[in-house]
Amino acid sequence: MWTVIYVSQTRRTAKKLMDELYNSGIISKLRRADVSAGEESCLEVLVPNSEMEAAQDLIIENDLF
Repeated sequence: MWTVIYVSQTRRTAKKLMDELYNSGIISKLRRADVSAGEESCLEVLVPNSEMEAAQDLIIENDLF
């Protein structure tokens, strides 16, 4: 199972977070929050449930967002 850890309004911000997660050894994926909204929808950054706590700690400890 995958868990949303961040919702971004821009692809750039979502990609920045995904890069930080990758550099820390945490896999992630990206999906649109509202498919019907097309390009204007928010983007969700997801991690596996088993990585959720580590991902949240990374965001908090590094004051990413």
